[in-house]
Amino acid sequence: MSVGHNSNDEYVEQVFHDTLGTIKQDKSEIASIMVGIKDAYDKAKGVGIPKSVFKWAQELEDKDINEVIRDLEWKIKVARWLGHPLGRQLDLLDVDRADGEERAYAEGLAAGKGRKDNKNPYGADSAMGQSWQRGFNEGTAFANKDLSDALNPEPDFPDGE
Repeated sequence: MSVGHNSNDEYVEQVFHDTLGTIKQDKSEIASIMVGIKDAYDKAKGVGIPKSVFKWAQELEDKDINEVIRDLEWKIKVARWLGHPLGRQLDLLDVDRADGEERAYAEGLAAGKGRKDNKNPYGADSAMGQSWQRGFNEGTAFANKDLSDALNPEPDFPDGE
């Protein structure tokens, strides 16, 4: 029996064409997304933020604190081995000197700026909970602030004098 005359062959050919179309469509969408990502990186670069900072930020959000600390310890150790100035700096991983309320505020601030859910990990009636909420509220206000005026100030027009 020749190819194309069998209903199974027709089905396989249909699956092929359907899959090819899906792949082409998805690749087109990916290309469009990549342009958007490149534009975002270019915008950040325009104000001095290097691309590597975003990789670091994603690692901080995704990794457990102990994993982040271990990675930093290794980076410092390797810097020492290579005689790099970073290896001679003060110990970056010293004990956290922030008190609980400061730490809670900073966590809330980061959550608000990152537009995360308002899930206060401390009791709302505790001092740490209130500090976290204050930070979250301030972070949310920061995230919602319209920065377009700062980025695109209106030109000063002479008042006709």
